[in-house]
Amino acid sequence: MPAIDYFNPYAYLMRARRALYERGALKSEHPGIPVISIGNLTLGGTGKSPLVVNVANYLHERHGKRVAVVSRGYRRRSKGFVLVRDGGEILVPVEDSGDEARMLAEMLPDAIIIVDENRVHGARAAKNLGAEVIMLDDGYQHLRLRRNLNILLFDASQRTQNVIPFGRLREPVAAIHAADVALLTNASEEKETIPEKMDRFVRPDAVRASLRAVPRSLEPIGDSHAITMDTLKGKRVFAVSSIASPRRFHDMLRTLGVEVISRDLGDHANYSESIVKCILRDVTKAGADAIITTAKDAVKSRRYFEAMMISIPAYILHQDLEFLQGEDRFYVAIDDTL
Repeated sequence: MPAIDYFNPYAYLMRARRALYERGALKSEHPGIPVISIGNLTLGGTGKSPLVVNVANYLHERHGKRVAVVSRGYRRRSKGFVLVRDGGEILVPVEDSGDEARMLAEMLPDAIIIVDENRVHGARAAKNLGAEVIMLDDGYQHLRLRRNLNILLFDASQRTQNVIPFGRLREPVAAIHAADVALLTNASEEKETIPEKMDRFVRPDAVRASLRAVPRSLEPIGDSHAITMDTLKGKRVFAVSSIASPRRFHDMLRTLGVEVISRDLGDHANYSESIVKCILRDVTKAGADAIITTAKDAVKSRRYFEAMMISIPAYILHQDLEFLQGEDRFYVAIDDTL
């Protein structure tokens, strides 16, 4: 344990909590169908949502499984259980689902999407709705729901070692031992590895892999004219986001050869007509050639951009995941879970 965490009661509380679950003193439950958890140790984004989409598509397309994604639904106005998508229709507005669950609902049209603070209850409901596999989004610390595969993500750009409030870790690094898959995200090269102080807690039998997000396509907002990825090369773009790690979004745009003017609204920020009008004024002042936003932002902002009939083109940047190492072993672990 890093020295500062010896004086951190929260770090001890989280360590004791995990130990009590592992020893059976605190009871966990299993819904009776395979559960795959994707989570991390840190506050903020590590690329969980793109991986959830990737694995859910793999389970559906490769194995023909009906997948349910169960998450908390952070920063939603609703409480308790909400069925966001039933495997067909999207049933609630983004305000009731939260931005990440709505984004997953749009990207996974055949999946069941549920938000519920009580993930055990959400998993039971998913099974009753016909799910054959449950994906637990941001579930590493949700120990009441027992899982068959525990995937832990490490962000290559984050080196923090201390537990909140002294750092960005949700629990001490020793919790890494519970991971079946140790996945380094946002890696810049194949040889990049998990920091040594964290790596020593990874079990010898855990699957190791690394990947990075790469730009896939630009989807127009309020316009049917698609563009190729190199259309904006050399142009000035206004990058609007409300995500945990906007720098990665900006860096990805720069790989397209654009000049980035950034507007970071803060993670999970809400959009409104007045906010979008302010953004458009700033875009005009900056002399930008286009607005580009993220898929998570689009589920909240799209309606405002479309209603205002803006003259400047606006696009959603979509991503793909590119494995740098360990891809075969990663999917074997998924297969073995079934």
